[in-house]
Amino acid sequence: MRRLPLASLLLAALALSGCPRELRPLQPTLTQTAEELFASVEAEGAITSVIVLDAQTGAPLYAHHEHARSLPASTMKIVSTSAALSAFGADFRFRTPVSLAGNHKGELFEGDVVVESSGDPSLGSWRFPDTALACDQIADALWGRGIRRWRGSLQVKAPDTGLDGPLGPGWAWDDEAYSMSAMPMPFVFRENVVDFSLLRADGAPCSAQPTLQITPRFAPFSAVVQLDTSGARSGFACLREHNPSRVRCVWRSAAKQCPRVNSTRLAIDDPQALFSACVEDALTRRGLTHLPSPTPREPAPAPAPATTEPLLELVSPPLSEIVKATNKESLNLYAERLALRFTRERTGYERYTDLRKAMADELTRRGVSSRDLRPVDGSGLSRYNLATANGLARVLFTSLQEPYGAALLESLPIAGVDGTLAGSGSSAETVGRIRAKTGTLSSQKAYVGVAERPHDAEHPRVVFSLMLGNMDEQPALSAAGVFDRFAQALITQPLR
Repeated sequence: MRRLPLASLLLAALALSGCPRELRPLQPTLTQTAEELFASVEAEGAITSVIVLDAQTGAPLYAHHEHARSLPASTMKIVSTSAALSAFGADFRFRTPVSLAGNHKGELFEGDVVVESSGDPSLGSWRFPDTALACDQIADALWGRGIRRWRGSLQVKAPDTGLDGPLGPGWAWDDEAYSMSAMPMPFVFRENVVDFSLLRADGAPCSAQPTLQITPRFAPFSAVVQLDTSGARSGFACLREHNPSRVRCVWRSAAKQCPRVNSTRLAIDDPQALFSACVEDALTRRGLTHLPSPTPREPAPAPAPATTEPLLELVSPPLSEIVKATNKESLNLYAERLALRFTRERTGYERYTDLRKAMADELTRRGVSSRDLRPVDGSGLSRYNLATANGLARVLFTSLQEPYGAALLESLPIAGVDGTLAGSGSSAETVGRIRAKTGTLSSQKAYVGVAERPHDAEHPRVVFSLMLGNMDEQPALSAAGVFDRFAQALITQPLR
């Protein structure tokens, strides 16, 4: 048999392979893609801080300026919600006791209905099936005791937690009127907000005074609306005034832009007044009469000895569900209340100075350096917060190793599916394979989450954090565009 020369065999092998090896395009790696991407962003003056960890071991798989500090914005909610889950457990529920303090005789109850605040951020919220019915539950409980007439008042007892003030340190004063800055008081009702709508009739000129609608309709809310038709652009803005307490809004309409509807959510500064109005409305609908208290001129009958007895308990959803709403919808009030409730559990107080200590101790327990993470509030609204990609990723990594890890992971928005990532420009490869908390504040953008790598047997799941700072208003590539490119590479490309 004639043997072919070795060179002929090599040529045949190359021919069978389809093309010479040197002509085949090599698949880029995550490291290559990321370095090129971040170099282009930094060339415009932006700051990037990035890290990727193995979700099982915590070993770094890729890092780029991972210790550079910037504002974490709402990714700070990963810190506050994981701390609360660590302290209380995923099944924890806030319990708000309601009792009767007075005398009950026949159909008449004379005395106070007393509500002891538990710090539940979901009390009265429309987000959960049962919490929206809190006032009806009180009215039904009174009716169930045979009470048809009540003379007395509704008292809310909130613990003296030492809260420094109505707003967190470093919050922007011009956000105070909006729901994003709703006051994190020890007693919260209906998320301390009202729905505020302005309606213009069809055909009405821009200068016509609109109809104002407040929801709920019984809310005691004072607002002043001014119209401005002199500008070149349409817009709507509100500021809170404190003397007297009210919100002042300006609705701007351009000559060729005269919107008919404008709706937003505005913060309230007296949740107890809103709660009292809600209970009054529920009593009226139930057919229970709330009698006025005797005037000073009327002789009051000698009271019988007062007694105190439980009426009912208002119970929140499980903490896992509250955390899910907090992270998927980025609810600042919920995050603040969870962080402050965690602080009270650790220190006995709810002051922001104590929050810093309680959170610092929790981070030390997890092995996260104070140089990598400095929490000042729970929501990320504070401009005093500082974080690095390494610090945030380590918080998420350590959380996944603890019993509540699955609950925290379930709370994160899913790329292309829900929450703050529902509208992301995710590719087919990334939809459903990334769960991440997002954060936006001024020119800062941040992401921290988990990515699934279905084609990587060695590292099938990774934890990542991406922080972008000093982003220009009109960059060549937006923050969302940077994230989408990074996310696709993180899912589909080899690490190195």
